[in-house]
Amino acid sequence: MLQAIAPAPVSSPAVSAVKSVMPWMAEPRMPLSEAAPYTVLSAQELYPRICVRDPYFALKDVTVLPGEVVARVPVQMAPDAEAMPLGLGEAGRHLAILGSCGAALVAPKDGQHFYLASAARGQWLSPTAQERATDMLWALAQAEYTGKRTCTARTLLSSSDGTPLFKLEVDYNVLSAAAFTRLFGEARQEMRREPRPADTVQRTPEEWAKLRQNPYSKPLDLQDFRMEGDIMRSSLVVTPELCKGHFAMHPVMPVAVVAGGMTRMATTLGRSLERAPGARFVARDVKLSADSLAYAGQTVVFGAHRTRVRGADHTFACWASVGERVVAQLDVTYTRVD
Repeated sequence: MLQAIAPAPVSSPAVSAVKSVMPWMAEPRMPLSEAAPYTVLSAQELYPRICVRDPYFALKDVTVLPGEVVARVPVQMAPDAEAMPLGLGEAGRHLAILGSCGAALVAPKDGQHFYLASAARGQWLSPTAQERATDMLWALAQAEYTGKRTCTARTLLSSSDGTPLFKLEVDYNVLSAAAFTRLFGEARQEMRREPRPADTVQRTPEEWAKLRQNPYSKPLDLQDFRMEGDIMRSSLVVTPELCKGHFAMHPVMPVAVVAGGMTRMATTLGRSLERAPGARFVARDVKLSADSLAYAGQTVVFGAHRTRVRGADHTFACWASVGERVVAQLDVTYTRVD
């Protein structure tokens, strides 16, 4: 049973502000399983249920309210060409994880489950250019099962003062640990080639920094950019280090990270076609489908095609593939703001 470890900040002005503009957040839609109302869950309580951990999991103060979960969200990566408090890829990462936390609390069966994002639909709610957030953001999520092995989470990201920023609906395929191992056995890797040193081992500050390195704090190191008209492609070799915390002994690239690579392709292509290396964009509608996963050791080819320009609005069709296998596709419209 999940245990409360601290009172939840249920009277937060930020949470109240979010609820006032998102009616579906105001009323519970389903009972919570064994979680008592108004509890803060530790990461150690959540990791075994959602099968991801730090550094991929970075949410703070995950709090169970009646019918929903709330968390504080750090901004770990500079949004670069996206003139928003954080980039779409990082927003999707945090919201999809929070959605899986909500789903784990209403799972019909207890125990360990893998929540694999299969599709997402999002909308950025502020049309104006903003700078990178310096404060922690807020996120809320509600989840419900739509079948024996499928669920959907509706999530909302807001600024520290409760101003709504981004809403995202995420669909998941839900796998038991046995089913995941059976389906993704070929992705298994022995992550530790030798025993971990004892805690008494002395290390330099540089060695500690390397051990604590967070691959999700910087953009993917895409290589071999090439243009063909209004299409741009690049590639990336997936390493286990790029998959830290996702998943144990089965390093696969998170869908949100793949999405971040695709949005970077879109904005890079937009800058190139506009001949404006400093141009910045604000996202509007986002639609993602994820058909498979990219494993450590595989090469992912990223692509973006600008399909329409209407005034300041630029629409892109993006994809990521391993050989002939499509990993994910993303349709996104960006508004150029400077």
